[in-house]
Amino acid sequence: MDYIGAAKEGEAVYEISRSRFIARIAPVESVEAGLEFVKRIKTEFPDATHHPFAVTGTPESGAFRLSDDGEPQGTSGQPILNVLKKKGLYNTVIVVTRYFGGIKLGAGGLVQAYSRAATMAAESVPGVKYTLSDIYELSLGYPEFRLLGSVIRASKAQVFDVNYAENITAKAAVPVGQCDVFKSGVTNITEGKEGALKHIGTKYFTYTR
Repeated sequence: MDYIGAAKEGEAVYEISRSRFIARIAPVESVEAGLEFVKRIKTEFPDATHHPFAVTGTPESGAFRLSDDGEPQGTSGQPILNVLKKKGLYNTVIVVTRYFGGIKLGAGGLVQAYSRAATMAAESVPGVKYTLSDIYELSLGYPEFRLLGSVIRASKAQVFDVNYAENITAKAAVPVGQCDVFKSGVTNITEGKEGALKHIGTKYFTYTR
């Protein structure tokens, strides 16, 4: 399964009727991590009036959290969440920090303002695709490592954390549907050498080409 999330942190500012809305977006590994991001923003803007937010987890978990943070119920957290859903962004948090300008916006005005600020934040950063992947640890000789390129291309995998010593150790992320191709390829180039390949986990991974 794949999903789209924010590629990096971003910020947008929306002003209306003297109120200033500072929207921050960030990729997060979990809903809990999103809540930690919210705490960070509150520390950065301790004198702000409100910090409504919404954060989504992975598609299969369906997890999310939201808060109006003192604004009238349904006028801020839900509109922010609606933006995340409309944009199809998972494992992503948006916090909209408000500095009240003295003019009340009313419920409809608040919904519009928070929706607009969240949308601006979502559009300030590119999206990135995350693919559910198995992560492997590799231990290869130099000749074997030179042959690994064809296996990587065939399995659409990506190698990272490469360390060159007496042997080469590295990690590889492999889309779950390509794992048999990857394991078979590594087995062939190492002639089934014990300890050459070890599965160490499954996680969502971003592939760069």
